[in-house]
Amino acid sequence: MDSRLARRLFGVGAAAGLVAALATALGPLDAGPGSADVAARVGDGGVGRASYRRAIEALEADKRNPLTPADRARALDRLIDEELLVQRGIELGLPESEPSVRKAIVDAMVQFAVAEASGRPPDDAELRRFYETRPDLFRSDPGLRVSAAALPAYEPAAAGRLASMLRDGRPFEAAAGAVGASRLPIPDAVLPAAKLTDYGGPTVRDTALGLEPGETAGAVEAGGRLVFVHLVERRPGARAPFEAVRPAVEEAWRRVERETALERYLAELRRSTTVETAE
Repeated sequence: MDSRLARRLFGVGAAAGLVAALATALGPLDAGPGSADVAARVGDGGVGRASYRRAIEALEADKRNPLTPADRARALDRLIDEELLVQRGIELGLPESEPSVRKAIVDAMVQFAVAEASGRPPDDAELRRFYETRPDLFRSDPGLRVSAAALPAYEPAAAGRLASMLRDGRPFEAAAGAVGASRLPIPDAVLPAAKLTDYGGPTVRDTALGLEPGETAGAVEAGGRLVFVHLVERRPGARAPFEAVRPAVEEAWRRVERETALERYLAELRRSTTVETAE
């Protein structure tokens, strides 16, 4: 068989082995192959007893009957096969040459780095501190007072003239009228974002949400027309009480904990590794 083809075919198996082996390895690091805490030595590496115990526990959870010695032997054989695949995949340079393998390793290492943070349950005091120090989270959409105008035809030149007048400081309503743009039927009042959608459509709503009072965006395409959106006023949305959004607060807290754990782990790797860039 052509060596390149053999390498590619083996790479598929090695990638699967790498994913499985890395997933098995999540949690506390097993002892190295030189320690007594090894279930099997495999070349220069080994299968740690912690990995073996996890495999046995997974089998016990799936089987109704007690495990037999043959079941335990098959579990160890599977881990040995995975270790062989990992070692061979590294020898072939798959982490450098195969994007799927590299991604599997990165994903598994990210999960390893954040495993402790993901498993630790927060108490109410932690969640309340998290909630109180982030006043902009867990609010409803802001109320928006918007003026929007659509050009009478799909004319980029007219849109350019209107944009130029706005840059020169001309008031929105006057500039829109000068090019014959018609005002969209949006009430001259502060509206919830969802209500603004009813009058101006999702494009006008999303555009307005990205503006500060006094700013104008356009032209944006909405319903086949060129539209300019001017934000007159913004009022902050109401904040939900802690008790009503506790699950969302906990999820946000866990996300921040995972991000912080990964940043710490990467910082430790950088401190312990020489990194040189070409620039």
